[in-house]
Amino acid sequence: MPIFSNASHYEKLKTGLAQRDGHKHVIAFKLSGFNFFFDKDTNQVIEEVMSGMQYDGYEILDINVASLNYYKCLMTITYQ
Repeated sequence: MPIFSNASHYEKLKTGLAQRDGHKHVIAFKLSGFNFFFDKDTNQVIEEVMSGMQYDGYEILDINVASLNYYKCLMTITYQ
C-alpha cells in the first residue's frame, strides 16, 4: 500500500488522531493498490490500525469502508 510506505500503517495514521478527551472523533484515510476489495493486504492494514488504536486506549465506535473505485477505498473510523 503506497500511502503507508516506510513506516507502520498505524504509526503514519497516529499523528492525525485527536487527543483522548471523551469526545467522539472521526479519522478517514484511503487504501489503494489492491486487486480485490477485501484482500489479505487490506485486511492486514485495517487490523494493524484498529489494534494500534485500541492498544493506545482509544475506543472504536464504528468503522466504515466505502469503495471509491476498483483500486481505492475510503475507510473511516469513529473513535473516542
